[in-house]
Amino acid sequence: MRIGSVSISLLVATTLTLLGNGLLATLVALRLADADVQAPLGGWILACYFAGLTAGTLVLPQTVRRVGNIRAFAAFTALATSAALAHAFVPVGWGWALLRAATGLSMAGVYMTVESWLNAESAPQLRGRVMAAYLVALYLGNGLGQVMLPVWSDSGIEAFAFAAMAVSLAAIPVSLTHIPNPELDGSARLSAIELVRLAPLGWWAASISGFLAGTVYANVPLAARVEGLSSSDLSQLMAAFVFGGLAGQWPIGWLSDRMDRRTVMMLVATGLAGCCAAFLVLGGVGIAGRSILAFGFGALAFSLYPIAVAHTIDRVGDRQSLPAAAQMLLASSVGAVLGPIVASSASAVFGLKSFYVIDGLLAIGLALGIAVRRMRVAPVAQDAFVAVPRTTFAVNDLDPRNHPDELEPSGALGTALAHGTDSE
Repeated sequence: MRIGSVSISLLVATTLTLLGNGLLATLVALRLADADVQAPLGGWILACYFAGLTAGTLVLPQTVRRVGNIRAFAAFTALATSAALAHAFVPVGWGWALLRAATGLSMAGVYMTVESWLNAESAPQLRGRVMAAYLVALYLGNGLGQVMLPVWSDSGIEAFAFAAMAVSLAAIPVSLTHIPNPELDGSARLSAIELVRLAPLGWWAASISGFLAGTVYANVPLAARVEGLSSSDLSQLMAAFVFGGLAGQWPIGWLSDRMDRRTVMMLVATGLAGCCAAFLVLGGVGIAGRSILAFGFGALAFSLYPIAVAHTIDRVGDRQSLPAAAQMLLASSVGAVLGPIVASSASAVFGLKSFYVIDGLLAIGLALGIAVRRMRVAPVAQDAFVAVPRTTFAVNDLDPRNHPDELEPSGALGTALAHGTDSE
C-alpha cells in the first residue's frame, strides 16, 4: 500500500510518541501506588491527563493554524518530553496532577497535528487505509510502552527518561519531512444537544467507552499494585488490554456491517458486563488468566467507541459526519475524565475492585437502553464501518475537508472521508 512519505513519517512519529506516553501512563499509576497515595487523590491526579487532553482540544487549534503543523508538533513533543522528565524531580502529590495535565495538553496537540495532516495529505481512495494504519500505530506504540515497563527497576528515573526520549525522537521524522504544511480551514458545527436528539445511543456509548478507558488506564495499575502484582505482571496485564483493543477492531467492525449496529453494541456491552463480573469472581486466578480476561475486555471496550461513531454518522447523515465525530470525541473525553475520579472514590469506600462493579453496571445499563431503543426506533441504512481513533475532537476544527466548497452535493465525499471508504 502506497501512502506517501509524509504519512510514513507521521506514522513512525505516532508510534514513538505513544510508546513514550503509554509507558508513562502506567508508570505514573504504578509510582502513585508505591507511594501509598490514597485512591481518591490518585484518581484525581490520573484524571488530570484526560482533563488536559480535553482542554488542549479547546485552546490549541489556533496555535496549530498560526505556526503550522511541523513547528506545532515540535513544540508539543518538547512539552511532553519535559513533563515526562519532571515526574522524576517533582514530589509525588498534587504536583503530579499538573504534570499529567501538561502531558494531556501536549498529547492533544500531537493528535490534532498528526490527524489533520494525514487527512489533508491522503488521497480519498487511500484515506481509509491510512487511518487504519494510524490506528495500528496508536495501539502498537501504546502496547510497546506497556511491555517496556519491567525493563527498569521500580525506583529511579530511568523509565521516565526512556519515555521522554521516545517522545522527543518522534519530532525527528516530522521535522525533517520536505512536505509543506497543509492548509487548514474552518469547520461546520453540531451541538451536543442536537447530537443527543439525533443519535442518543451513540452519544451515550461514546461517553461510557471513555469512562471505561479512563478506569482501565488509571485504576487497573493502582489495584494491581496494591494486590502485589510485580512490574512484569502489570506490564503483561496492561499490554493485554491494549493489544486486545487492536485485535477486536476488525472482527467487531465486520460484524457491525452485517447487522444492526445497535445489536452489536448491545452484544459488546453485555460482554463487557460479563468480563467485569469475571474479574470480580475470578480475581484470584494467575496472571495468565487475568491477561486473557484483560484481552477480552480490551477487545470489547476499545471497539465500542468506533461502532458508536459509525452508528451516529449513520443517523446524522454525511454532511454532519465530521462535527458529529467531534462531539463524540468530546463525550468520550468527558467520560475519560470522570472515570478515574468516580472509580477511585468508589474504591476508597467499597474496595479496590469496586470500579469493575461500576463499569459492569454502566455496560448493563447501555445494553438495556439499546434493547428498549431497538423496540421503539427502526434501524437506518448503514455505511461501511471503519475503526476510528479516540484521540482529540479538535482535529475536526483543523481538518481541511471541512471547507464547504469541498463537499459534494451528494455527500459522497463526506461519506468517504468520514468512514474511510473509497470515493466512487
